[in-house]
Amino acid sequence: MSFQEDALIESRKADFGQFYQELLPALVEFIDGIGIKPAHTVLTQADQYLPYLELALREMTVAEEDRSWLLTRMMYFIGEYFAQKHGGCWYVNDIPGSRFFGRYVVGKFAGFSNQNLMVDPAEVAQAYVDTAVPRQLSPLLSEVEAGLNAIASSA
Repeated sequence: MSFQEDALIESRKADFGQFYQELLPALVEFIDGIGIKPAHTVLTQADQYLPYLELALREMTVAEEDRSWLLTRMMYFIGEYFAQKHGGCWYVNDIPGSRFFGRYVVGKFAGFSNQNLMVDPAEVAQAYVDTAVPRQLSPLLSEVEAGLNAIASSA
C-alpha cells in the first residue's frame, strides 16, 4: 500500500466511530420525519420499511441544497438494509486495489461464504437519488442483490 493509501485508510478508520455513532440516530430521525411509525424498528427490520420509504420518496423532487442530506440518509438505509438482510456489518474497506477502497461499506456477510463481498451504500444511494421521478428503490436493491448472488455463486 502506498503512503497515500495508508493515510487514507488510517483517516477513514479514525473517523469511523463518529460516522457509525451518527448513522443510527440519523436513520431513525429520517424515517420518523417522513412519517413512518414506529421509526426505531428500522434498526432491526429495514426490509419492512422499504415499501413505505419507496412510496414516500417516489415523487420527491430533490433540491440541490437537500441532495447531500438525502444521499446520506439513503446511504444509511441501504447499508442497514443489506447488513440486516445478510448478517453483515459496516466497516472501512482496506483491500488495496478494490473498487471500494477507502470507503465505508457493508459486508462480511454471514449469509455468504465469500467474506470479501461488499456493498457501497453511498454508490447505491447516489444512483437512487439521481434517478428521475418517479423513482423506485426496490429494483435498484434487487439489482445489487443479484450482483452479490452472482459473485457469490461464481466463487
